[in-house]
Amino acid sequence: MKYENGRLGVGASMMLRCTLLGLLLVLNLGSALAQVCSNDAFGPTACFRVYDDATGQLLDGPGQPVTVLCAGSRIRLRDCSGQNYPRQNIRYIFDCFSTTNTNLDTLTHRTVPNTLGTLIIQQNTPNPGGPGYPTGTGQLFSRRFEVRARPQPDFTFAYCGTARTQVQITVLQPQANVQYEVQVGSGPRQPVTQPTAVYAATPGATTITVFGNYRDARICEGATTKPYPVQAAPQSPVLQRLAVQGNTLEFGFAALQPEYRYVLEQDGNSVAALPAGSTTYSLANGALGSCYRLRLSDACGSLSLPSAQLCPVSLTATSANGQNQLNWVQPPGSNVTDYQISRNGQVLTTVPATTTAYTDAAVTCGQSYRYQITARTANGTSLSDTRTVQTSVGQPPAPPQLSVSVALDNTVEVTTLGPALGAGNRLQLRRFVGGSAPQLLPPAGQLPVTDQPGTVTRRRIPCYTGVLLDACGTASAEGPAACPPALGAQAADADGSRVQLRWTEPAGQGSGWTYRLLTLDANNRELRNQPVSDTTYLDAQPPAERQVLRYRLAATSNGRTVYSNIATVSRPVVVVVPNAFSPNADGLNDVLEVKGRFLSTFNFTIFDRNGVVVFRGTDRTQTWDGRVRGVVAAPQVFSFQFEAIDETGQRVVQRGTITLLR
Repeated sequence: MKYENGRLGVGASMMLRCTLLGLLLVLNLGSALAQVCSNDAFGPTACFRVYDDATGQLLDGPGQPVTVLCAGSRIRLRDCSGQNYPRQNIRYIFDCFSTTNTNLDTLTHRTVPNTLGTLIIQQNTPNPGGPGYPTGTGQLFSRRFEVRARPQPDFTFAYCGTARTQVQITVLQPQANVQYEVQVGSGPRQPVTQPTAVYAATPGATTITVFGNYRDARICEGATTKPYPVQAAPQSPVLQRLAVQGNTLEFGFAALQPEYRYVLEQDGNSVAALPAGSTTYSLANGALGSCYRLRLSDACGSLSLPSAQLCPVSLTATSANGQNQLNWVQPPGSNVTDYQISRNGQVLTTVPATTTAYTDAAVTCGQSYRYQITARTANGTSLSDTRTVQTSVGQPPAPPQLSVSVALDNTVEVTTLGPALGAGNRLQLRRFVGGSAPQLLPPAGQLPVTDQPGTVTRRRIPCYTGVLLDACGTASAEGPAACPPALGAQAADADGSRVQLRWTEPAGQGSGWTYRLLTLDANNRELRNQPVSDTTYLDAQPPAERQVLRYRLAATSNGRTVYSNIATVSRPVVVVVPNAFSPNADGLNDVLEVKGRFLSTFNFTIFDRNGVVVFRGTDRTQTWDGRVRGVVAAPQVFSFQFEAIDETGQRVVQRGTITLLR
């Protein structure tokens, strides 16, 4: 059969039809009519198109120089020359026909090869001629196509909250010539406009699929599907350990939930994102004056669960007087339960959370020791850096100057003026009371020293001297004696409506004293606080409702205050019971009531002449109206008994008779 590269001999109408088709081909296929195979022989109407076999969609796009085919896809080839060639005679080959090619395949449904790159498809349309067929010869027409592999999108996703209505998806290494879409479960496809974005999620979705299709291809779609399991409920993270190691802070924490995101915060500000699956983190040059915590969040920022804070412990270790002194600082912010002190890798002792210093006296002069402080909380521990110190012996301490004050429980508290008691030092006191022999007290390692010298009065004032002993047994010279202020009080008149107070100045512990007189209740709460001067004061208006008056003196010098003993004045209870009353509703003496002062609770009982109780009252609000079991009593004489315990514990009893008049 003969092929030629000339115009086919056809009728006028056919010529017009071919001309129009040629114009369409030029518009749709661009340079598709260029010769591809060396044996191509075709006219201006030469044309075949490629369709997707499954959907029937045309794969040739407008203005495409080369149509893209998807490797391994099924296509359908269709002649579009407009010539009435016998369809059963049209053949296609993935290559150029040759004289040795015996392929007579007329199938139009073909599978695109998996070899990527250029693919030539040649159409062989022999014309048998005869009635009903176009005149002239058949054609050999070839086109170039580009075979590409289907895009294989890769992606990650991150949960947004727990409602599963949104999910964050990140397309990894997106290609510029590929357009992507996201489908969550069976929901609609959503276009991808940026590599990382948040997408709506279909309720109940268990998978996420990302589709990719070439922008210059009609159909060459690839897809990747990943499970979208229901995430575990978020749990507040647990920061288990913080350790200072030189200039680095080392953090340890419980396993992180991979569904969520975590950051390390310093004083509430994020300083680092924590890698998924990590259980430790090192922060270089971390601030010792800050506190740290973990925070759980999600990709959309709808969750925020912080851990409890841990704050670093900064430790210093020094040695003097044969003892090692530890001091540590920890910023507030973590609920410390106690501090554990370790020496040479072994736990030495545990101290309360309020303690920030420790003296290690069980050491040997000249030996080196390694110390570490562990702050323990309910959720974790914070470890200081390890400090090494060599125990050394110092010079004898200076003689102590003492400050002496009387506590509310009448014990005496003795402390030192100036510097605090040094690490390892002990204070040994000598007590002097009046003309009695001095008494040496046991050495004390903590201040203040509490002593019980007995009752303190203006005539019995305890005074103290002290000697400081260091850890190696070196003693200071004895310091000067110091005495607390002593207060005395007595009633200035018979009923105690005025009180005279006198006191002694604190001795041996300062000068330029100013005074304030404190009036206390039975529970030592202040009722009144007033300035006084000199060493005497007349209280002309003591609290009227108090039977026992309690006074205490506060003496201040150079910003330091010491206190005297509590001096008391007991005033007598006064009870007044009328000897007659007339419950006749005339508004005068209609009820019988107990009167007096310092009456709080009592038992007031009235008896008839047969000794039967007709009334009982326990406070001044309870009065008798002359009725006996609801019936107005006849005029007669009744007996009574009043009984009470006053504030000093003394029993007060009064008996008498009452005449009921009408």
